Amino acid sequence: MIAISDAALATEGIETAQARTGALPGHIDASAYVALDERRTTRIRPVGLGRVVAVLVSPGETVRRGQTLFTYDDFSLSDETQQLASAQAALQQAQAMERDAALADQRGRELTGGAVSAGEAARRHARLQDARGLVAQRLAVVRNERERMARFSSPTELARGIRSSVVSPIDGIVRHVSIAAGEEVTGGTLVPVEVDDLTKVWVISQVDEADVGDLATGNRQLTWIRPDRPPSESRIDIIEGSVDPATRHVLVRSLLSNAGHRLRPDMLVRTRLFEGQPVSGVLVPSAAVQTIADAPCVFVRVAPERYQARHVAIGPALDGQTVVTSGVSAGETVVTRGSFMLKSQAMLNPEPDKPASAPHDTARAG
Repeated sequence: MIAISDAALATEGIETAQARTGALPGHIDASAYVALDERRTTRIRPVGLGRVVAVLVSPGETVRRGQTLFTYDDFSLSDETQQLASAQAALQQAQAMERDAALADQRGRELTGGAVSAGEAARRHARLQDARGLVAQRLAVVRNERERMARFSSPTELARGIRSSVVSPIDGIVRHVSIAAGEEVTGGTLVPVEVDDLTKVWVISQVDEADVGDLATGNRQLTWIRPDRPPSESRIDIIEGSVDPATRHVLVRSLLSNAGHRLRPDMLVRTRLFEGQPVSGVLVPSAAVQTIADAPCVFVRVAPERYQARHVAIGPALDGQTVVTSGVSAGETVVTRGSFMLKSQAMLNPEPDKPASAPHDTARAG
């Protein structure tokens, strides 16, 4: 038991608070880093084959949807243009033949039985049917060539003459450029330009293998970019199934909205991952909790100017509050600021550790 007057409390700046019923969620604070969501990366390839005229962006540059990334002389587009022209000319020729055959067939039907025999009229009608079939065939070829031409104008490419402009289909940041002016663009595996959509990114927390069992997908997460700014809230999306053998960490992923591009890949951040169910008990200011004999304790006022060090069992601590699950009752007064001074006095004048029958005296190392 420690005796200290109210005047001494005021002189030493010792403060007290009243314990109250409450609950806090368990949580894990972890180091984390930002990673790109590869599903939001656009790998942009040209439709045709040709030679690069100009590259208009650089890695790290922010681009808008529809912005030109590079231009090239499109040899494939030139070939397609010639093939379309040839198909259209063949169609026109077939249509002219059809018109001639239609006139001959009409004339034959009008003169059947007179100047034109029935056999000749039938032959003229057969030629008309052949001409119509040829027109249908040539029309199908033209339609096919037009569809092939339409590929050269798409959300990622605009064709003007035989020169094509490759554009970004999204707002994003250029990650990689693998071409230069004068080089040929082909249909190979090399992607000329990659653009990342950073409106959502992964925040990957590194959680100790012993703690990850307390987490579950869907649990709440807070992410701090800077300690002096409010955190961003998200949910745990993925808890990886393996442990890194080098660090003994499990990676926990949360997809976080990033509309202002405040988060960039490889940036280091801090996270707080919340466990499932809150722990109920008595809430006391975290400053009230001290350690004596390797066990947590709280100084409780038991009478005017009398304070007792009680061993307590504690649960989660959050935002300056700690859950005490046994050892203190709601409504009791505990020492907060200055409790370290009482701890010093208690250690100079130790009392026998007496596990009493009353709940207040139950000692547990939290």
